[in-house]
Amino acid sequence: MRQSKQYRALWGLARNPFPDHAIASAGTDDYPFYENLHPGIASTMARAFMGCEGEPPSTAFLWSLGEGEEARGYGKTKHLLWFTERVNRDLGRSVAKLADRSHAEAKKSVATYTSFNSVEGLSLSNLLFAAVRDLVGTRQEILRGLRDNAFEKGQKPVEIYESTKQFLEQRNEGWSPTLLYKLCHEEPGSWAEYLDNGYEFSQWHKVRLGRELLRSCVGFLRQLGVHRLFILVDQVEDFASFMTPSYKLRRDFPRLAYLCSTDRVLRRRLTFVLTMHPRASRILSRYWPEGDLGSIEMESNASNVVRLGPMSRARFTDLVRTYIDAVRVVGRTGGVSPLTERVIDLVYELEQGRPGYCLQRLFFLFDFAVRDGARRIERKFAEDFFATDTQPGREI
Repeated sequence: MRQSKQYRALWGLARNPFPDHAIASAGTDDYPFYENLHPGIASTMARAFMGCEGEPPSTAFLWSLGEGEEARGYGKTKHLLWFTERVNRDLGRSVAKLADRSHAEAKKSVATYTSFNSVEGLSLSNLLFAAVRDLVGTRQEILRGLRDNAFEKGQKPVEIYESTKQFLEQRNEGWSPTLLYKLCHEEPGSWAEYLDNGYEFSQWHKVRLGRELLRSCVGFLRQLGVHRLFILVDQVEDFASFMTPSYKLRRDFPRLAYLCSTDRVLRRRLTFVLTMHPRASRILSRYWPEGDLGSIEMESNASNVVRLGPMSRARFTDLVRTYIDAVRVVGRTGGVSPLTERVIDLVYELEQGRPGYCLQRLFFLFDFAVRDGARRIERKFAEDFFATDTQPGREI
């Protein structure tokens, strides 16, 4: 509370405008998304993930490039979360226009987000379970709206259930009657509650039932007029790791290929968007079924690849201004005060244009400066702070 008062008294800010973490995560929406950090990224992502002609690709990639093989802090998570919300805002219509798919406007899409770093027991099936949990939990209002629209057109819950059941049974692939029944007949609160039931879904069940639950969701969406489900998968490097048993890597990526190309319920109805960087790509190349899923090489010129590199120096200034203005309550200037441009130069140089680490470094600088009572943050002040051994540790 005392520090918040100091931010307001010194600089007219409600709080520290920057995140204390370089790697974003779902649910941390306290910070703005600066859509112009990489010029044209919205249409680039739309074309790569939606496709410009024909059906969207079954897999697409969001690469981060930079010094070292980790290549983290480039904004992959922020961009995936943004794309998820952009698709769900109007069921994919505006994203289809960005991709120049005007002929596909009538086809509805829904997007869900999941991450390997939040999955218990790394495996593809666990990841699919997490994607379903996000869909029926975080995105439940999207599903409710689609279902309510069907009800308004005269469809009854039992009719939606029976039609979907018939579609699923004809495909001869496993599915979850209980989840489908709840989606059709019960209120959204019970959907996530069912998946969160420890007795029903122990770790053993999650490993084995992710695909079955996903098929029920896709069948339900199909009955409500949704053409494609986008599953945006973050932190793939946590799975594509030397710590992951090789049998899982040999097993799960052919399974992914099966879902995309052979599964009679899911094929041509799913697009997996996977984050990627050099080390993950090198490990996965030993197990990746290129014939079914395409290349994961960085040099690939495939249309389903998006690359995030360092931001430009000018864009960094705009990013800083966006973050500061979001919490500025006194003396709105549209500038970067209390920072100076020379401090922005310094941080940009130190972090080589990686947005996440630049913002994290500014968080610790602001935190120190407000406790020091600095009215203005000059370059010498920042250099002295960054040179000390007491600077908080960086995320790795």
